[in-house]
Amino acid sequence: MKSRPLCALLAALAVSARAAEEAPPAPPKPGMMHRLLHPFGSSSPAPESAPKTKPVNLKGLEMSLALAPAALKLSETRTVKVTVMLANKGKKLIQLDFPTTQRIEVLVKNKAGKRVVQWSEDQAFTSDPTLVAINPGERLEYSANVPTRDLAAGETYTLEAFFPNFDTLRKARELVPEK
Repeated sequence: MKSRPLCALLAALAVSARAAEEAPPAPPKPGMMHRLLHPFGSSSPAPESAPKTKPVNLKGLEMSLALAPAALKLSETRTVKVTVMLANKGKKLIQLDFPTTQRIEVLVKNKAGKRVVQWSEDQAFTSDPTLVAINPGERLEYSANVPTRDLAAGETYTLEAFFPNFDTLRKARELVPEK
């Protein structure tokens, strides 16, 4: 008879040990400093969200835009080569964080502001986050070939080039194609 309670006790210990192995570990309890600093807050610290990035200081960056050919004749030209240059005229290193492999975007808009051409529509980009550093005195250059098939001769268009993640890095130029 004494063996039955002993067997039952061993079986209960085995079941509780197995349950403890399968259960996820309990989150750590907040320490004394957390409780002092957050007396009315939750009993557990806030979960870690995505890492917060501080805003990039773009002071010292100078952006320029070049088009080739300068005089656009639709009968002779199928694409316009847009070159975007970004120069660091400041005294400090500037780092630009890009979530994808796309660096620039080029749009062509008509007088009404309607988008006629978007360069990135037929481009392939991957989601490889990259950090681009520009040392003082250095510059970056990106090129894009924008098709002219949707443009009409004699109409005024606005060609706008920009860096998608940085609103202040944007340049626009008027474009009037000839026949």
